[in-house]
Amino acid sequence: MPIDQLYILAFGLFCLGVAAALLTSERPKMTNVLSHGLAALGCLATISLAISVFISGGQTLAFQFGAPLGLIKIRLDSLAAFFLLAFGIVGTAASIYAIGYTREYYNRRYSQLAALYNLFLLSILLVLTISQVVAFIIVWELMTVVSFFLVNHEYEKTANTGAAYLYILMTHVGTAFIAIAFLLLASAANTMDFELLKNGLMSESLRSVVFLCALFGFGTKAGVMPMHIWLPEAHPAAPSHISALMSGIMIKTAIYGMSRFFLEFLSGGPEWWGQLILALAIISSVFGVLYALMEHDLKRLLAYHSVENIGIILLGVGAGMVFTSKGMPLLAGLAWIAGFYHVFNHAVFKSLLFMGAGAVLHSTHTKDVELLGGLIKKMPYTAVFFLIGAAAISGLPPLNGFVSEWLTFQALFFLPKAVAGIVGKFWAVMLIALLGLTGALAATCFVKAFGITFLAKPRSAKAEQAAEVHWTMLAGMAGLSLTCVAAGVWPQWMLSILEQVAAGHEGISTAGLFNSSQWYAIAFETRQAGGALTMPVVVLLIAAGLLTAIIFARWNGSPRRVSGETWTCGIIPTARMEYTATGFAQPIRRAFGNVLNPVDEIVTDKALNPYHGVKIRLHVHVTHYVNELLYNPLKDGVQNLAQYLTGIQAGSLQLYIGYIMAVTVVVLIISTRW
Repeated sequence: MPIDQLYILAFGLFCLGVAAALLTSERPKMTNVLSHGLAALGCLATISLAISVFISGGQTLAFQFGAPLGLIKIRLDSLAAFFLLAFGIVGTAASIYAIGYTREYYNRRYSQLAALYNLFLLSILLVLTISQVVAFIIVWELMTVVSFFLVNHEYEKTANTGAAYLYILMTHVGTAFIAIAFLLLASAANTMDFELLKNGLMSESLRSVVFLCALFGFGTKAGVMPMHIWLPEAHPAAPSHISALMSGIMIKTAIYGMSRFFLEFLSGGPEWWGQLILALAIISSVFGVLYALMEHDLKRLLAYHSVENIGIILLGVGAGMVFTSKGMPLLAGLAWIAGFYHVFNHAVFKSLLFMGAGAVLHSTHTKDVELLGGLIKKMPYTAVFFLIGAAAISGLPPLNGFVSEWLTFQALFFLPKAVAGIVGKFWAVMLIALLGLTGALAATCFVKAFGITFLAKPRSAKAEQAAEVHWTMLAGMAGLSLTCVAAGVWPQWMLSILEQVAAGHEGISTAGLFNSSQWYAIAFETRQAGGALTMPVVVLLIAAGLLTAIIFARWNGSPRRVSGETWTCGIIPTARMEYTATGFAQPIRRAFGNVLNPVDEIVTDKALNPYHGVKIRLHVHVTHYVNELLYNPLKDGVQNLAQYLTGIQAGSLQLYIGYIMAVTVVVLIISTRW
C-alpha cells in the first residue's frame, strides 16, 4: 500500500476509534472492544507506515486547509519514521492491554476514557508528522490537553487533580518556550515550513537563544531536571495503559522536537550547547535513580526512572553535539545513534514496566510495595514479564537496554579526546563514572522493586488475594517482552535503521560505523578505535555456559525437588520477618545522606499494645532540592503577589473605568511615539 494511503488509514482508524467510543457509550463492553481494537489496528498501520518510509526513503504529503493554516505538509522522513515505529509498537501493545485493564472503568465515564485514548494516539501521530509551525503548535497543545484529561480521569481523587493541573501548568510554560523558538526561526527564514526553516540567517547569539528555548521547552515535556516536577505526579495518577504511553512515547515526542532543532533547524552549534545538555543529562540520570530508590509507590518509582532514562538519552545527544562541534562526524554519528537506540529501548521496556505495575494494581488495588510480596506465585506470568523489563532497564545482557547503554559508554569513552584542558577531560571522565553509578543504582532499585513486590510472602490481605490478570493484558506485556529480547539479542536490524536516521545531517557520518556484512550482537568500527563481538561468539559462549551448567547439574544424578519453609532457626517465618522497601534502601539512603537529606519520622502507638510494648512505624522522607530551592519559593512569591494585587480590586466601577482610561492613554502615547 502506498505511503499516503497508509497514513490516511492510520489517521482514519484513530478517528473511527473516537467515534466508536462516543456512539456506543451505553454499551461499555462494545465500546471497549471496538475503540481499543481500532486503536490497535491504527498502531499496526503506523508500524507499516514507518517500515514503508524506511524502504522508500521518505515522502512529503501536502494537504490544503483554510486560513490561517493554509497549506499543511505531512512530512514522513527517516527521523519521523523511527519515532512512528516506536509509537506503533508501544501503541499496539497498550491498546491490546487496555481491553483487559479498562474493564474496571466501565462505570466511570468509560466512553470518555476510550475516546480520549484514541484522540491521544491521533495527536501523537500528528505531532510526529506535521511539518508546519502553526499546525505543529496546535497539535502539540492538543496532545497536552488530551493527556491532561486522561491524567485527571479519576478526578474524585484530590491527588490526581493536583497532578493534572501541575502537569498542564508546566507543559504550557514549556510550550511558550517552544513557540518562541519556532517564531524566531520562522521570522528569520520568512516561512512556516519545517523544510525551509534551516535557511534563515541568524546571528550566533540569536541561534543560542533559539537553542535554549528549544532545550527548555522540549526539556519540560521530556521531564529533564529541573523541569521534571510534573512527571512523578502525573504518571502515577493516570490509568496504567495511559502511563505506559505517556512515559514510553509522549515524553519521546520532546526528544523528537529536540532532534528536529539540533540536527536540522540549527544544524549543530558551539561546544557549550552539547556541554549544557550533558550537564542536565547527568543530573537527571543520577538524581532520577536516587529518588526512584527512595520511592515505595511502584508507579512513582517508575516515573522517576523515566527522568533517569531521559538523562541517558540526552547523554548521547549532548556527546553527539560536542563531537559535531569538534569536527568528529563518525563519533557524532555513534553518539546520536546511541541516544536514538535508547529512545526506542526506553519506550519498550518502560511501557512494559508500567503495564506490569498496572497489572499489580489491577489485581491488588494498591501501588505500595510495602503491602505486596509473594505475587510470583499468584501472578507468575506478570512476574516474568516484569522481570524482563527490570533486567532490560538495568542494562543487563542480552536485553535491549544493555546495547544502547553500551553504545552510550563507547561514545563517552571518546569524549576526553574531544574536549580541551584538564578540567574538560576530568568532566568527561566523571560523566563516564556517573553513568556507571547510575546503572548500578538502577539495578539495585529494580532488585528492590521486583523482590519486595513479587518474592517472599504476601504482606497484606490484598496481596494474599491477588490473581493473574486478563489474557489481553498478558498479551500486551508479552509483545513488549519479546521486543526487549529481539532488540538485545539481535540489534543489527535497529542499527541499520538508525544509520539511516542519523545519516545526511550536517556534521554527522555513519559511513563504515557499523559493519552490516556480518551478523553482530554488538559491533561498531570507527577510525579512532574499533571492536567487534560477533553473534557466533556470543552463541558459542552461551552454549558453553549452558553445557557446563548441565554437566554439573547431572554430575550426581537427577536432582530431587524438596519444598519447605525457609529455615529461620526453628521459627515459622512470617511476612513481618521480611525485608521491607525502606530497609532495603537504607544503605543507599545513608551513603547519599548529604544529597538526599532524609528525614526519619518514628510514630508510636501505645494504645494498640498497652501491656506488651508499643507499635512503631518508621516514615522516611527525602528532600527534593529543586522543589525547596526553586519551585516552593516561586509558588510563595506568586501567591504573595496575587494577595497584594487583590487591593486594586476594590469593587468600584469608577476605579475600574479609571484603570481602563490610564491604560488607553499609555497605549496611545507608545503607539504614536508622543
